[in-house]
Amino acid sequence: MRRVVVTGMGIVSSIGNNTQEVLASLYEARSGIIRAERYSELGFRCQVHGAPTLDPNEIVDRRAMRFHAVGTAWNHVAMDQAILDAGLEERDISNERTGIVMGSGGPSTRTIVEAADITREKGGPKRIGPFAVPKSMSSTASATLATWFKIKGVNYSISSACATSNHCIGNAYELIQWGKQDIVFAGGCEELDWTLSELFDAMGAMSSKYNDTPKTASRAYDKNRDGFVIAGGAGVLVLEELEHAKARGARIYGEVVGYGATSDGHDMVAPSGEGAVRCMRQALSTVHVPIDYINPHATSTPVGDVKEIEAIREVFGSKCPPISATKSLTGHSLGATGVQEA
Repeated sequence: MRRVVVTGMGIVSSIGNNTQEVLASLYEARSGIIRAERYSELGFRCQVHGAPTLDPNEIVDRRAMRFHAVGTAWNHVAMDQAILDAGLEERDISNERTGIVMGSGGPSTRTIVEAADITREKGGPKRIGPFAVPKSMSSTASATLATWFKIKGVNYSISSACATSNHCIGNAYELIQWGKQDIVFAGGCEELDWTLSELFDAMGAMSSKYNDTPKTASRAYDKNRDGFVIAGGAGVLVLEELEHAKARGARIYGEVVGYGATSDGHDMVAPSGEGAVRCMRQALSTVHVPIDYINPHATSTPVGDVKEIEAIREVFGSKCPPISATKSLTGHSLGATGVQEA
């Protein structure tokens, strides 16, 4: 079986606009969760979020920006960073052995709502313009990046809520293992806008007790947790076949040695934990080194945190490695969270 390594990384997050800034924020435990005044104006129960500070309009070519909503524009920035970090040249990127698997938890709700407003208020859809469709597709992340960067290998999006970019990474890993690709750009993004946040606020899924102290709102495993803090951003990993990476003298960050994907078929919003147990065991079945750290999902929800920690205890027993819940600093970026935490 072919071995798969990581040779490049890019990220836009609430705690930094590149890998160096994010790493510094993690070392310093610097939170990116702030007050969301728009939520307050609209009467949300939750009035905090994890907001990236990067304006993609200042960085991304305006010709590419025509097709981007803000989430996929952040993804574009992260892709640029990952390419530079990996030392890839155009011939490495634009060939049939290089692909892209990039997703988001949902489409650009902002684009959809704005289009609906134009139709209602300005006399029909003629005034919407032609770019609303590419901005609002569920496959915008992969489609826009594959087109701009001239990707000629596999090109598709996976959308599986908060597991989205983890699945993108896992699928990319398997594509390289199976010999179908030599390099795959993998990851995802999520827009941050009130038009998406309102849906989770309506569910009562987001934290509302700590609006006056935003940095304390995301509190995984705490007895006083009351929901997650929504965030936005993007991330990209360059996955590459080991010998291919060595042949071009690439810097290797690490090797991907295990991946699991399961469902517990229990409930839409309240997992049983049984599927998570099988997922971890599936991933660990190909791992032959000790696990020395766990970065859990740990969204700070009353039900989810409990089931996750129970699953971890069942798998690792009394030999559980250290756990660190980074969403306490970043918030939960939905489809982007897996790659950002990877």
